[in-house]
Amino acid sequence: MTVFGTAPVSSRGQIVIPAKLRKAQGINPGDTLIFTGNPDSGFFHVLNANSFKGFTNDLNKLVFNNKQEVDPAKKEKKDKPPTEKEDGK
Repeated sequence: MTVFGTAPVSSRGQIVIPAKLRKAQGINPGDTLIFTGNPDSGFFHVLNANSFKGFTNDLNKLVFNNKQEVDPAKKEKKDKPPTEKEDGK
């Protein structure tokens, strides 16, 4: 684990992310950050939402092979033969 610096928390709960960390993690003005952690652990992780989105897109492609999930209700309707009313008879 690398320590990139320290940052005091302002009265409004704001911090300044150390420049070394911003540069190392590609954090730019306007980026959205995601904070995760375990309350019992005493530490947290910060993820750049832009990177996380790319990760989830890649994971989705890997898991679903570029197939979109089908709503089970729509799939069930598609698999059923049409009723007389739907068939027009």
